[in-house]
Amino acid sequence: MTPIEIMQKIGVCQQALTRGNTELKTLGVKKARAEHDYKVALRKEILRLRQLEKQPATLINDLAKGKEEIAKLRLNRDIAETNYSVCIEAMRNLRLELEAYRSFLTWERVELKNT
Repeated sequence: MTPIEIMQKIGVCQQALTRGNTELKTLGVKKARAEHDYKVALRKEILRLRQLEKQPATLINDLAKGKEEIAKLRLNRDIAETNYSVCIEAMRNLRLELEAYRSFLTWERVELKNT
């Protein structure tokens, strides 16, 4: 791999990291919204079960979380959290790749000086 090719790969990694930052922000907002929607719906259901249906306190959490709408919101929250984590790991991998290219470029420079 020539130094020019390495520099091009470094540029590609830097662009991908920039796009990743934008994507990470978007996924962070989606994650926060999903968490908000889930918690609000769960609290409303717990309150409804407690006040209107007079359910035993020991069952309320399980009943509320088992309701289909609440379970779907929890699934959406978990998916959003996973997407956010995957994006962070992808950016971490890009940083490692970038460092590898920089190291390779440094090695090429040293080799060139030694010849």
